[in-house]
Amino acid sequence: MSRAADAHAHAHARRFYAAVALGVVAVSTGVVLAGRTRELRAPAPSSERADAAIVAWCAAGLEPIPGGGCFAMARTPRAPPALLVYLHGRYSPEGQADLQEEQARVARLATARGYSMLALRGMQGQCTDPQLAAWWCWPSNERNASDGPAFVGRWSVALAEAERRARPARRVLLGFSNGGYFASLIASRALVPFDAVTVAHAGPVAPMTPVGEKPPMLLVDADDDPSSPEVLHLDADLTRESWPHAMVIREGGHTLAEWDIQMSLTFFDRVRTERLPLSPPLAPPRPPHPRLDAGADPEIASAAASASAPASASASASASASASASAPASGDPVLDPSP
Repeated sequence: MSRAADAHAHAHARRFYAAVALGVVAVSTGVVLAGRTRELRAPAPSSERADAAIVAWCAAGLEPIPGGGCFAMARTPRAPPALLVYLHGRYSPEGQADLQEEQARVARLATARGYSMLALRGMQGQCTDPQLAAWWCWPSNERNASDGPAFVGRWSVALAEAERRARPARRVLLGFSNGGYFASLIASRALVPFDAVTVAHAGPVAPMTPVGEKPPMLLVDADDDPSSPEVLHLDADLTRESWPHAMVIREGGHTLAEWDIQMSLTFFDRVRTERLPLSPPLAPPRPPHPRLDAGADPEIASAAASASAPASASASASASASASASAPASGDPVLDPSP
């Protein structure tokens, strides 16, 4: 073979092997990119999707935390540190903006008073009224009370994370409307221990026979609240059980007003060092004026009919023993016109 032919053969071989090498690099790059594409397109774990939903639910100023809660750290140091757990009223998907406003109001007042705050959310499909299947609700009556342990079990991660951050020496509970019924259930069944409980504009989940400790409880009522008969029924149940409690009544209707939240925080502060009945009371005594014409919610009207007498006007720990101690089982015994 001539020298020229030999050089030509070597050049051809070099081009061949270079092409092979480029092919290997291209295939390898394609495999890597495909793997990365699959990784990017892989669905997020269910916990991440759930956390994304919580991010959308948390009001401005509250931080989504692991386990599905919305958390706000106390702005004012207090001793001992305390954590307020908040349970909302039932609400529809269209009512989320109102719910966030309410959540932010609780957080603003609580953190200013030195309480860290954890807001938790109910579940869709929990309302016993089929027409409210898309609404978020809590266990609130005899028909779904057995779901209570599972609900509080789902809190464990969020509650542990909130307590890791807040390092509280005390833990208190505020439940409004549908969340207030669940607060009654939690307290009576000792599902989660709390140092004090507020039930705002809600009633009992029968039977209100405590199975453990009886934390001091505040009941919040309003003159024109259709759920007022249910509050009075709970007042009577607690009196029957010698359960330390107080009741305050304001003007207005079924909403979680700033006054309600401030009364709750003052109650939590005072029962840490004072025994019930509180002296002086939380608010000047005023007689309750329950609406007995609660036509907008026939279940409340039914509960109102079962109450034979009003409770005591005292804002301390007394209630009428003549009020009915047994109300009929109800489906969603809550009126929530503004979720």
